[in-house]
Parts: sequence; C-alpha cells; structure tokens
Amino acid sequence: MVFCLILSGCRTSVQGEPPTNNLYCDNFLIYELCALDSNRDGIVEFVYFNDSKELFMYRDQLPRRLPTGITMHRCAMPMDESLVGTTSRVFYIDESTTLLEKTDIRGAMMIKYIAQLPEVTACNMRAEQELEKRST
Repeated sequence: MVFCLILSGCRTSVQGEPPTNNLYCDNFLIYELCALDSNRDGIVEFVYFNDSKELFMYRDQLPRRLPTGITMHRCAMPMDESLVGTTSRVFYIDESTTLLEKTDIRGAMMIKYIAQLPEVTACNMRAEQELEKRST
C-alpha cells in the first residue's frame, strides 16, 4: 500500500505557539490521509484513511480508545517518536508558512511513510493469504 501525506508547513510548539488546527487531511496518489490531534496539544495521535475511516497509524503511548467512527485497519501500526514529531508539524500551518517550509515537511513525511511500505505490504499479503486459505 502506498501512502503518504502531502504536508504544508512548519511550526513547532517549542516556539510557544499554539497549534493552528487539530485535523489535517491531504491527498497523496490515490489516498487521502488525515492526521488527528484529538486532545489539541499539537502532537498527532492518529493517522487514518479519510475514505474508509480506518486508523492506519497511531501514537504508541496512547490508550487504544479510537475516535468515534474510526475503525482499526488490519495493518495499523504505532508511529515511532520521529514519525510523531514529523507528522505533528502539520498542526502549525498557517498563512505565513513559506513554500520552503511546506516542501520540507512534505519531503520528510514522504521519506518516513514510504520507509514503512515493506512492512505494510507484507502485512497485507499475509492477510490476503489467510483469507484465501479460509475460503478454500
């Protein structure tokens, strides 16, 4: 499964600025992914597919209570702290965000999410094989 967020901007909570939003959705190839900061602290808790409302990645330190209307994808996985930090940058996007900052975030997200592809592909293949075994 190919996935990534096209991200647009860079602000950090270290600067003392409050997050400008707590939900960020964008398209990449055929997927629209959303990053959610459910407690509005500027740190991502969940990344989910907007069309299916399936949780794809989650912050590992959280209780596993999902937001209303969101279900767990069969290959959902925890995000490491580096991925949490990179993804959380989207919550600080505002009108003053420069194109350079937007490009920086997009590139960082693409690298981190694409690095997960082998594990996601393997998980999906195992699940499909299991379904085939059950149906025969």
